[in-house]
Amino acid sequence: MYGPHAAHHTAEPSRLFARELGHAEEVLALDQKAYALITYDLFGRGPHDGHSRWCAALLR
Repeated sequence: MYGPHAAHHTAEPSRLFARELGHAEEVLALDQKAYALITYDLFGRGPHDGHSRWCAALLR
């Protein structure tokens, strides 16, 4: 989720989930952005938390 290869490792599963659930990939991406907005500050206790950076990257 946070590493340098995260996008590569999540791209195919995201496509598969979208297809299996019968949604467009854009809808799944929108869901991920909503998740990012809701949870960006729930997990870390400082600026080095990977989750906050991951959420910010999703929203860019």
